[in-house]
Amino acid sequence: MKQADIDRFFEALDKTLNIDAEVILIGAAAGALMGNVRPSLDIDFEIRARQELDAAAKEGLNDSIQAVSKGLAISVNFSDDIGHWSMIDYLDYREKAVPYKRIGRLNVKLAAPEHWTIGKMGRFLELDIQDMMKVIRANKIPAERLIETWAKALKASALSSELGQFRRHVEFFLKKCGPQVWGESFSSDEAISRFHRGVGIPS
Repeated sequence: MKQADIDRFFEALDKTLNIDAEVILIGAAAGALMGNVRPSLDIDFEIRARQELDAAAKEGLNDSIQAVSKGLAISVNFSDDIGHWSMIDYLDYREKAVPYKRIGRLNVKLAAPEHWTIGKMGRFLELDIQDMMKVIRANKIPAERLIETWAKALKASALSSELGQFRRHVEFFLKKCGPQVWGESFSSDEAISRFHRGVGIPS
């Protein structure tokens, strides 16, 4: 999904709505706007109306999104709470979301890069790994900030089988990808130790 397609979708959606709403983009669409050149196949986003919606209004919002998606042949995944999309906690992603642009009555934002990586780190397909490397480099995100975010997300998450997977994904990324992202002087062992300390894992 190119930037023009993302904008086109929300411009069309705005024309069908009569409410003010906040949108937070995540997934590959957000990555495309943060420096990843890989085109996304769909648009993943959270949308929350500024006012309380009753059941009928929620159904109407859903119908509008589905109609625009079908009319433009643009696939979407959406929710009013993306924090429920993963067993790994997204922390304060709403407060840290980055402004993108206002489109009519829609205030469109991007998940902050460090929060965006939480979902990628959880799924951890090869495409996710490549996406993270590109976005981290493009945004010059310090390793220390990401390690702190990943440790906090893991500690804040409810008990599940995904906790161990997430920890192993972080360890693999720091070991195998760290030097490529942050330079040859990057110490994977030191970074993993920092992550373990943040999580509370004994050395």
